[in-house]
Amino acid sequence: MLISEQRPNYVTILSIVRAVGDLGCENITRAVHGLLFKMGFESEMSVITALLGVYSIWDVEVGWKLFDQIPQKDMVLWNAMLSVCVKSEQYIEAFEIFREMQYNGVQPNHVSFVSILPACAVLANLSFGRQIHGFSIKRVCYSLTNVQNSLVDMYAKCGYLKTSIHVFNRIEKMDLISWRTMIHGCIENKSPRIALIMFSKMQSCCFKPDEVIILDAIGASADAEIFGFGLGFHSYTLKCGFLGSVSVATALVQVYAKFGEFGSARILFDQIHQKDLIAWSAMISAYAQNGHPFNALDTFKNMQSTNEKPNEITFVSVLQACSSMGVQELGESIHAHVTKAGYSSNAFLISALIDLYCKFGRIRQGKALFDEMHIKDLICWSSMINGYGINGCGVEALEIFSRMLNRGIKPNEVVFISLLSACSHCGLENEGWDWFYAMEKIYGLTPKLPHYACMVDLLSRQGHVEEALEFVKSMPIEPDKRIWGAILAGCRSISGSIEAAELVVEQLISLDPENTSCYVVLSNLYAEQCRWEDVERLRKFLDKKETGYSIIDSIS
Repeated sequence: MLISEQRPNYVTILSIVRAVGDLGCENITRAVHGLLFKMGFESEMSVITALLGVYSIWDVEVGWKLFDQIPQKDMVLWNAMLSVCVKSEQYIEAFEIFREMQYNGVQPNHVSFVSILPACAVLANLSFGRQIHGFSIKRVCYSLTNVQNSLVDMYAKCGYLKTSIHVFNRIEKMDLISWRTMIHGCIENKSPRIALIMFSKMQSCCFKPDEVIILDAIGASADAEIFGFGLGFHSYTLKCGFLGSVSVATALVQVYAKFGEFGSARILFDQIHQKDLIAWSAMISAYAQNGHPFNALDTFKNMQSTNEKPNEITFVSVLQACSSMGVQELGESIHAHVTKAGYSSNAFLISALIDLYCKFGRIRQGKALFDEMHIKDLICWSSMINGYGINGCGVEALEIFSRMLNRGIKPNEVVFISLLSACSHCGLENEGWDWFYAMEKIYGLTPKLPHYACMVDLLSRQGHVEEALEFVKSMPIEPDKRIWGAILAGCRSISGSIEAAELVVEQLISLDPENTSCYVVLSNLYAEQCRWEDVERLRKFLDKKETGYSIIDSIS
């Protein structure tokens, strides 16, 4: 057209700008920008608006200059700049643009509301979000589905799930985005069961889910710890053709692994034809975090044979496996790979390496890695505290914790687990109780089962079995196998605690009927006190393995 000396009009220019934007080529964009200004289109509002959208991808400053040079801005340009601010994460500037457009006599419309509400959601600015909600009702935009979808998202991200559901239920013309937003909002607010209920309602309303909803629903089934839903989603994805997606198959692998069905997880994993890094990492992580380190390392070896390059997540799982198996040489080799791959400053990896070396008893090397970290996150501090604790260096663990506090870093629940565990392993009973009570009193953290387990372990290691039992009775949550196991270990270290041991064994068997290792401990306690009749009765009981037959009954 230019060669033929045909002058393009603004419609042609708009088409060219949009085409250049789709190409994503910065140099061509700047060339076209220069050309259209040379041809006198610099004051054409629609052309400037189109350029604004293109520049928002890589140079927001140019976008601002384009915006500021237009003296009389229309609604479309204001909304375009508003959208650019939000997409480029300039949320405060987005609020300013929203206010400024009104000062200039331009009343926001539904596009304005849909653009500004994500900024309220990200910043959890509930107050401004509510104002937008009221404004949308006043402007008669509230009934539009995209506005209501944005409100559902905003309230969910601000932590007001009930309000989000209330807005959702009042949407007259729901679309797939409505359901997707609501289901994801439930998951973000740690309400996976409600998310699954929403998924069921969506199906009853004859909406077919997309891959994003399927992934959220599968994740919700795992978070809700309802294995039946996970199995149901496997069948559903197979029936609806979603199982061909690597992401969906990987999510199902993680569900099976979470519920201990590693055989099924592996079968499904092997059926993924084009495995990506996420799929490999998920399978390796599932093995490493659930007591199957050999399988984790074997899967890592298989991944390497496909020339797939590991990332930080993969390396963390492999290091965990090395630590569990006690293979120092392989751990050092992975450390070298981590350095070569340029991940030496990754906090998660450094923490995994600190764990690795400390479990091998090489505290100096773990401490050296810790000291090399310029910016330490809570995971790094926790790893170093735990490293000292498992090596019997309780005083050093407390010193690291004090250093962390002196730097103004507030401990979280994980750090307290490491700290209390260190006190338990090192016999620091007074310090352990002081920090246990400080959790809630000073730091506002409610102790959970792992924290109670540390305190039970602390008492049991000191031989205070009766006190440990009384403490368990006073706990506001039900004890698990770790807690009863800690007390049983305490029974082994002192004499005269047969009755306590019998009670503990009864509790352990009720929680894990298939695990009979606790009977061996009880039998040894009987033997130490020369109660040979009880030893024989226990042996006969084990031979019978009658379901529901109490160990207390067997020795009475």
